[in-house]
Amino acid sequence: MSDLSVSLHANKQFKSGAWTSPQRATVYDQTTNNRSDLTHFVTSEYLARFTERLAPGARVLDLGCGTGVLTKALAAQGFDTTGVDISRAMLEKIQPDSPGDRITLVEGNVYALPFEDARFDGIVTRWVIPHFRDWPLILKEAARVLKPGGTLVFDHCNRANYELATRDAKLDYEKFGYDNRTKGIAGAFYASASPQELQTAADVAGVELLDLVPQSFFRQNALVAAALGGDGFLAYRKAMDRFYEDEGVRAFLHWFERNVTPTLPLDLANGVTVICRKP
Repeated sequence: MSDLSVSLHANKQFKSGAWTSPQRATVYDQTTNNRSDLTHFVTSEYLARFTERLAPGARVLDLGCGTGVLTKALAAQGFDTTGVDISRAMLEKIQPDSPGDRITLVEGNVYALPFEDARFDGIVTRWVIPHFRDWPLILKEAARVLKPGGTLVFDHCNRANYELATRDAKLDYEKFGYDNRTKGIAGAFYASASPQELQTAADVAGVELLDLVPQSFFRQNALVAAALGGDGFLAYRKAMDRFYEDEGVRAFLHWFERNVTPTLPLDLANGVTVICRKP
């Protein structure tokens, strides 16, 4: 077995093991379902880029749905929503916001989805794709179950942000939390990609890459982390959480993330929203 194969296996084994444990599901549920922080706002803006391209009542798939942040939001907006995840413990945490929510939950693997070809009008996924070194295979499988004309939206880490951040400074990957290095520890690994790599992956999957939109300048940015150092970045994150409690600061951050961040050069943000369409 090659070094790459060993790395791929270790990566999948760690991620799958971590996600399927009941303990992890509890922590993940508490973290991602927090509606009072900047992450929730960024996630809402992210989801809007998906839903604005859908017809009312469209059949959609939340790929790697976890404890249902996107699943519940989509159902609440009237979409026929399916959430798929490898973790039964995660799925069991999903409680619809109202009895009328249209949610179907399926235990399944994102590399081999238990659905027929061209089933969904739209597919969205968040906090999933970058976890895996061979993420283009997930993209290809998602494209298989997407109808022609359907929309696929996923998030990724922007390699140019890492490159710009480390040009003149060192990045403490452990404290930053997203280690995009090829030989990084399996559990801490978080893939990044260039626009060219995203374009190639879309071409192989058979989808058209429509747009790349920077997301979350303030929350997770390698430029800030490298400039401040590891401990400085942790202090910055705590300060941001504290400042966010102020109504005026919160309003400014929302305005900036909604109106400025999407217009910035890609290398100024670590996160990127990838919008695709199946011809």
